[in-house]
Amino acid sequence: MDNNTDIPFQKQNKLLFCSICGIIPMLLFAVWLIIAAIISPGYNGGSDYISPVTFGFYSMIQNLVFVVLGLLSVGLAFGLHIGLPSPRNGLLKLGVWSVLIFGLGVFLGGLFPLMGLLPENYLVIVPYNLVTVIGFAVTIMAYIGAVLLIGQGLKYEDSLIWGSYSRYSLVTGGLFIILQILLIIFIFYNIYPGVIQRAFIIILWVWILVTGVKLYLISTNKKPIQGRWI
Repeated sequence: MDNNTDIPFQKQNKLLFCSICGIIPMLLFAVWLIIAAIISPGYNGGSDYISPVTFGFYSMIQNLVFVVLGLLSVGLAFGLHIGLPSPRNGLLKLGVWSVLIFGLGVFLGGLFPLMGLLPENYLVIVPYNLVTVIGFAVTIMAYIGAVLLIGQGLKYEDSLIWGSYSRYSLVTGGLFIILQILLIIFIFYNIYPGVIQRAFIIILWVWILVTGVKLYLISTNKKPIQGRWI
């Protein structure tokens, strides 16, 4: 596989910006969880779900957080488009598109409530909830697809920066699937769903964080980046 393409230095500046888009989400989400727990009396981190704020002004802030998280994830997708190796690796291309779909799903999940698209009529609530469930499923599946596709695609690349990242992504994808199954079981039997949900979310945003750090390391390289596709 041809790895002789250089990314110009101006592309490295764009990659630096996109890498920051991947580093911020985990920090932002952690800060919001702490704030949400403080402003929610009687909140139990083990038994309560991860989003205790569902109404009022704080709910608007929570939705705004998800809008920002979605936009940052979209920025990360553009960074992966610049930073990943090989223009002919179809798995990596599909992986980048999956990150983009995931980011748009998170973005729309926060935007719709902010726009007042919360139906009150029963005839509207049913299809609205159906669309919401489908949207959530597509977003999660896009994330799983992104992690596994990028991890598998990087197995065919010879890169010091991305070599171990391939194994990390594949392990993350496997853990994410297992936790998703456990989350369904724990919710069904009401066995401390908050604990599994937190592990589920932490793994999700940690992968975004690690990916952002990887892109940052590439963007700060003083030499032109070798083997990246644009």
